Amino acid sequence: MKLTDACQDYLHYIQAIDRKAEATIASYTNDLRQYVQYMQTCKIEEVENIDYSHVQDFLEYLRQDHYDEKGQCIHKKKSSASINHMITSLHVFHRYLSMTYPKLINPVQNIRTKKAVQHLPVYFNMQDIERLLDSFRDSDAEIMDKAIVELLYGCGLRVSECCSLMLQQVYLEQGFLRVIGKGNKERMVPMHARCKKALENYLTKVRKQRYARSNFVFINAKGQEITRQYIHVMIKKRLLALGLDERLSAHSFRHSFASHLLDGGADLRVVQELLGHSDISTTQIYTHVQNKRLQSVYTSFHPRAKKHKED
Repeated sequence: MKLTDACQDYLHYIQAIDRKAEATIASYTNDLRQYVQYMQTCKIEEVENIDYSHVQDFLEYLRQDHYDEKGQCIHKKKSSASINHMITSLHVFHRYLSMTYPKLINPVQNIRTKKAVQHLPVYFNMQDIERLLDSFRDSDAEIMDKAIVELLYGCGLRVSECCSLMLQQVYLEQGFLRVIGKGNKERMVPMHARCKKALENYLTKVRKQRYARSNFVFINAKGQEITRQYIHVMIKKRLLALGLDERLSAHSFRHSFASHLLDGGADLRVVQELLGHSDISTTQIYTHVQNKRLQSVYTSFHPRAKKHKED
């Protein structure tokens, strides 16, 4: 069986039958494209010809920088998190093939992900949040952009959740959003007054004037739904213009939402529910952020800690 055909078969399955999220499909598509390209350079066209050593060689290839004859980098090494993601993609792909075509051997069956170094989330401080929100002007584009930022930070939305938000999921009068997250899990998230005002301002002043081709909340001037790339680029440009930490991104608003709630005394289980995390351990990363910040404050201001630091 041709590897390219097997990939098309699998991608069709997760899109039409398994109904995976658009972002998940795009991620698996990208990983499998790299996998196919590597195997083709090794003159391997058939799935049956792929064995454990080929997959290991592919993963080792991803872990290194590669250059052409002119010294130009043609492939930058992947992070441990990206390698783990690739291994997961290959596992689900070959598991599907083994179940669909029982005679096929699974070459990744004994390959395991490695524990990646866990980096603490980067988040905004309140001064930067206020500076950012105060920087928006009263043009149509910036009214929409401000509403997006208010939802990302005020409701802790993922960028994909913001893009896919539909009008029927907005309960302005009650001040709630019905968010559909990963795995089509629904959760109700409240909006604070300023968040609600920014969204209402966009809906009445901007969206109502645009020719909408769908029920998506956020649409561009052509009436089409906005993309994740639009949000990421918009945020990056604004952060750059304000001279804020270059490590910050659109996803940092979600980190800030969680961290600031916990700083204010919110229960971890409530934050888990608001974020839509299935596992409490995913939410607990924000308690590590808290602990690190507490340690920093303690070291800076406790007289005995300061003295020891100076010594």
